[in-house]
Amino acid sequence: MNRNKYKYDKNSPQSILEYALKLSGKSLSEATQLPEGITNSRNRGDLGSLVEKYFFEHVPPNDHEPDFKEAGVELKTTGVILKSSSYQAKERLVLTMINYESLVNENWEESTLKKKCQLMLILFYLYSKDVSVVDRKFVKILLYSIPDSDITQIKRDWEAIKQSVLDGKAHELSEGDTFYLGACRKGSGGEKESLRSQPYSTEPAKSRAFSFKQSYLNKILEGLNENKRDIGLSKTLTIAEATQLRFDPFIGKSVEEISKELNYFKKSLTNKGFLKDISNRILSGGDEVLIELEKAGIELKTIRLNKSGKPRESMSFPGFKYLEIINEEWEDSSFFEKIERKFLLIIFQTDEKGSEKLLKAVYWNMPYEDRLEAKRVWEETKRRVAVDSTRLPGITESKVAHVRPKARNGSDKILTPQGDMQIKKCFWLNSSYIAKVISSL
Repeated sequence: MNRNKYKYDKNSPQSILEYALKLSGKSLSEATQLPEGITNSRNRGDLGSLVEKYFFEHVPPNDHEPDFKEAGVELKTTGVILKSSSYQAKERLVLTMINYESLVNENWEESTLKKKCQLMLILFYLYSKDVSVVDRKFVKILLYSIPDSDITQIKRDWEAIKQSVLDGKAHELSEGDTFYLGACRKGSGGEKESLRSQPYSTEPAKSRAFSFKQSYLNKILEGLNENKRDIGLSKTLTIAEATQLRFDPFIGKSVEEISKELNYFKKSLTNKGFLKDISNRILSGGDEVLIELEKAGIELKTIRLNKSGKPRESMSFPGFKYLEIINEEWEDSSFFEKIERKFLLIIFQTDEKGSEKLLKAVYWNMPYEDRLEAKRVWEETKRRVAVDSTRLPGITESKVAHVRPKARNGSDKILTPQGDMQIKKCFWLNSSYIAKVISSL
């Protein structure tokens, strides 16, 4: 192997970082001499392993220690894409595989995850599927230590994932279960994916890994932004607890009372987003979305109940294209991505006098059985679109979800596989299902 002319101290995180910065603006093939077999191939391998082997000329220890064991530094490479003149994470950042059997015997302080990922050297490269991994240029390099304000939440996320395994529910894990730290899928997907055993259930589970959610990684990329409002997390306060503290003083108050207290009023009688606006103001004191909600990829949804406690409408999701859904797989669909999320539900209810009051604010993600039903509706939609795009699953066909139009007007149409133009449609969660969810919270 050709030795690099640059040296670094394997015991020093700063020395490792300074050496890594020599990759800035370069690809691996430009930064060091690679064997001909690698440079000539359309290599799709693990770029992190190649950087470690050929740039750092370093062999990492076993999987339970950081890559640079002496310095306590874990090496990560991850892709970014350019959007609106700024870089955004292409995907979540995988940290380490979840071993269901050993996880249940770990505690947070001594956990594999904490040991490996307490300090990370993250190399961000510009992603292009048409460029070999060794020719992708590194655009940002940083040494990342999880800030104190995030540690409590990440610990709680880790504990929530562990608890699911202890409950024999590793097969039910969802990224919506947690805030910053996810349990992402790491198998091949599809019907032929090999599953893994779990210690407290005979139900096989999909392979998963601990990961930073894509939204969290975006905030690492963005760096410290002092203009962003925060919810005031601490070493003892989680996102859910901090959120509750913000909303508690307003629970039971009417929209008019909250509006006066916040000195924020409707701009017009048709201001449809007003409830969402005042919800954001309760959270942040202004117009901005809280940085913690952005980092966790949380979607805020306001729900209005009538006097009897029934939602006034179903909950809509982004539309789909007829020509695209027939070629999609469930786990790559936008509907799947949405229902895997965690939502902040802000619930208002009209009382007997016709006054709309803030009832509750609660975090929620869809339970496993309901996600299976949503999947069934999606797959039935895909099947029907290929045959007849006018006859898609209606609200009476499922207790969870259905399909119906969501368009600007009657002329807002797109092409179907049958060759005609049909009005745009999307998936909706049934109002009756939303009512059941709210009654259980």
